[in-house]
Amino acid sequence: GIAHEVNNPLGIVLMYANLILEEVSEKSEMKKDLELIVEQANRCKKIVSGLLHFARQNKTLKKSTDVKVLVDNYVKFIPGNGKIKVTVNHELNDCKADIDGDQIIQVLTNLTSNAIAAMPEGGELIIKTKESGRKIIIEVEDTGTGIPLEHQGRIFDPFFTTKQIGKGTGLGLAVSYGIVKMHKGDIRFETNSDKSKGPTWTRFMVELPRKEEE
Repeated sequence: GIAHEVNNPLGIVLMYANLILEEVSEKSEMKKDLELIVEQANRCKKIVSGLLHFARQNKTLKKSTDVKVLVDNYVKFIPGNGKIKVTVNHELNDCKADIDGDQIIQVLTNLTSNAIAAMPEGGELIIKTKESGRKIIIEVEDTGTGIPLEHQGRIFDPFFTTKQIGKGTGLGLAVSYGIVKMHKGDIRFETNSDKSKGPTWTRFMVELPRKEEE
């Protein structure tokens, strides 16, 4: 498809740019230019990857999955930088859902990535699982800067991002929204970005249908 047609030449550009970068001395004026080429080519690859996820989100390989185990396995791979405390709180036990585990991990990755980016000075990342009727809820909460009111209506729009140019594609939350909807679930958020109202924070809630007992 078109994505692969774009990815192939991008891969070649990256390969040769990296090869030249290895040969260039630290003092060369070309070094920064080459680093910029590599950075922006990698950004293009991320955008293409996001578009692929966006296009493929109607294809799910669902199977019975223990959500608690899925979350625990995912948390092991959250990158730590020493400034962010990661807390996991399970309020459900043997609770299964018919989900595509890889896609739900993609959702968690997008949410935790945004949460970490919202805490440049450090803070706490809290991941919680719980039940509500026939729903399983995964919460991802951070003690970051919160989402400003003027952005709250657009955060699930494709290509909308508040990150600096080159730092985000604006596809993460749009892809996450699509994935959750394909699982017949819902994704919502609560936030406070106004320091006059107390500590700032954001909490995303991913709701998934619980597996029906056989």
